[in-house]
Amino acid sequence: MPPITIANLNPCIDWQYNVPAFTYGGMNRVRRTYQSAASKGTNVAVVLKNLGQAPSCIGFNFTEGGEKVIEKFDALNIPHDFETIAGAVRINIKLYEESTGVMTELNQPGAFVPEIYVKNLEEKVAALSQKHGGSGILVLCGSLPAGVPADIYARLTNLWQGKVFLDTDGVPLRFALEAQRKPYAIKPNLFELESTFGVKLSTPREVVDFCRRNDNFKGIPLICVSMGADGAVLATPDAAYFCPALDVNVRGVQGAGDSMVAGLIHGVLSGVRPPDLLRYAIAAATASVIRDGTDLCCRADFNVMLDKLPPPQVLC
Repeated sequence: MPPITIANLNPCIDWQYNVPAFTYGGMNRVRRTYQSAASKGTNVAVVLKNLGQAPSCIGFNFTEGGEKVIEKFDALNIPHDFETIAGAVRINIKLYEESTGVMTELNQPGAFVPEIYVKNLEEKVAALSQKHGGSGILVLCGSLPAGVPADIYARLTNLWQGKVFLDTDGVPLRFALEAQRKPYAIKPNLFELESTFGVKLSTPREVVDFCRRNDNFKGIPLICVSMGADGAVLATPDAAYFCPALDVNVRGVQGAGDSMVAGLIHGVLSGVRPPDLLRYAIAAATASVIRDGTDLCCRADFNVMLDKLPPPQVLC
């Protein structure tokens, strides 16, 4: 099985507070509280492990609160080799309104990373790429802490000989799309796609048409755009597919997009065809939203959701 390396650049501790109905500017009584070491990279690693894959993590960790990150990876037997930097792991506050399923997020930016640690990361990625050759998978996802250059994902993509799965937005996404080596797969959500490129896209077909017209997306084998409760789109050089979301009781939305990335990778490693790649991605995301708080997709729920999903609609 190809080795999976996840570059976890901006770890965090998530605090989620569940309230029956959120009152802006007023007092809110918290019904449930959840705490967990997280970040997009962490979540992808956890779901991949739950699905039976064997990810490992590199990237950055910090001296204050970093032990919680290590404890989570160790508890799941996920190998890690972080650059440990002076500073505090960021705290993210998630306010989840149970009556509407709406999450309000207050995310800290992340402690400063000196240039030497960025260089160390690049050298580590280059060494792993040399070791694995074209068989390795590199996962790049999430925001960047202070001090890390906006083109870091582009630089890491250029260093990697195998497949790169990318989930980010804004300037880091733009740089990565202009890299000499293209990512194998990208997974922005609809809001990230619209805000990065200054467009408004209302339907799955409009999403596909935009990706087809935009030269930045040429040469990328898999483009998966999640549309929340409206489902998701997968575009390949040869075809495009849409699959609606399943009607389920949503109990938490944290990590749904990260689970989708993990489902996509799991599908690629399982050798399924593009239409089923989309089903794998949606099944993993759905298996996360039915779980409380910071809990993520497990294999049993993934299999149940996969069986419920219909064949995707062919858009073109």
